[in-house]
Amino acid sequence: MMGTLIPTEMLKLVRQPAILFWGFLVVPLVAVLLKLVIEGFFIIRMGHWGAGDVDLFLSAARSLTLSGNSLGHLLFALGVASVFFLEYRYSTWRLLVPRHARFELYGAKLFVCLAWLALGLLVVALGDVALNLLFSLLKGQPEGALLVSVGSFSLLLAAAGIAFLELAVLASLVALIVVVFRSMIAAVLSAFLLAIGSSFLQLYLGTDADRLPLPSYAAQALRDWLLAGGSPVSALLGFAVLVGWLVILTALGLGVFSRQQLAVE
Repeated sequence: MMGTLIPTEMLKLVRQPAILFWGFLVVPLVAVLLKLVIEGFFIIRMGHWGAGDVDLFLSAARSLTLSGNSLGHLLFALGVASVFFLEYRYSTWRLLVPRHARFELYGAKLFVCLAWLALGLLVVALGDVALNLLFSLLKGQPEGALLVSVGSFSLLLAAAGIAFLELAVLASLVALIVVVFRSMIAAVLSAFLLAIGSSFLQLYLGTDADRLPLPSYAAQALRDWLLAGGSPVSALLGFAVLVGWLVILTALGLGVFSRQQLAVE
């Protein structure tokens, strides 16, 4: 049952701290550290704290745009691919397949990956909030204040949903490629090349590239609508594209996995 498989898969990952750190946590931690370094450099260079009010939740919402970072995709893909590939590498599927349904095995691994990706987004948001609180205390009230509003909190929740949906598509793509080719390298490179290729297409085609149904463009359309007043129609189409990718990739991955010969692996 999924109720027993999920804790087991979680335990497997926790007992591999290198994969857990480099595949799921290093990107969020570096994002928080980078904000700290930039602010610190500004203080050292300018000799004083920057003035101006800061919207606490809006700043955290903007920090979640790291879900579209190409290097971040490479490291996240490494983590997801490792979770699925280890059973092929050590030929342990033969121990699991007779005891559990295929969709449960696949679903448990994907669920654990999504849970850690969600935790990474939470680390980014909370880290941004904590740093803004720290900077506000150091600035002092005359130089700036923190703004907190229900509307900004709603934006933060929406931004978190967009970031999670984009990373869920990435996880489903990586899982599918690992299952099809039984290769971690193929999955990681494919995910990275998709991210880099999307960036190059946008540089070459300009705004015409936005019409292509690629996950990165769809997620960016949603972020533009949410944070920059972009077109609601483009946002709706972007949401449909992301959901379509997620459903198709997950279905394909489960379909291929259900028909693989794993009894001897």
